[in-house]
Amino acid sequence: MMPDQIAFEFRSAFEDAQGWMFGHTAFRNGLHGDGWLEKGALVRDPARLNLLLKHQATAIVKHFPQTELIVGIPACGAVVASFVAAHLGLPLALTIPIDDQLEFYRMHLPKPGLKAVIVDDLIFSGNDARAHLRFFESYGLEVLGISAWVSRVGTEITGIPVATLMPVPFQTFQASNCPLCAQAEAIRWQDIRE
Repeated sequence: MMPDQIAFEFRSAFEDAQGWMFGHTAFRNGLHGDGWLEKGALVRDPARLNLLLKHQATAIVKHFPQTELIVGIPACGAVVASFVAAHLGLPLALTIPIDDQLEFYRMHLPKPGLKAVIVDDLIFSGNDARAHLRFFESYGLEVLGISAWVSRVGTEITGIPVATLMPVPFQTFQASNCPLCAQAEAIRWQDIRE
């Protein structure tokens, strides 16, 4: 399937599930935007999610063919990574924050040295991904890349490539330079963490 078709399929899935959220948005991190994606709308439908995540698994094979391990990060990213690992027939490792430190779940301790891909749904600021990259480096994993549906931070994070399934559908602004605020458009969505 062509990338444009995959992006269309994801957008249609978000729209059908009422997770394509248009309107002036104030994000939890202080930024503003003209909309956001409610990932829970897709994650709540495992059958449809499973079909969509076949595309993510295929993209990983294309972009990161040497992958030996799929790593999921809390919370929805762990769900997404589980499906993707199943499609690829690869082992899965999941992380958990404990006392402000990242750890692997005790049942998901990978061997150091494996070639890993971080699987996530949406990347907004990249802060979680950067924290995980530091943790995986100290643990001894070789991270080949990050696979996500959408990334608002571009095609790499600290030099690690990010492969996405669709372009960013909404713009993000500093609150002080928000054109929607300048036009006195009321905030429709408040305290959002995409």
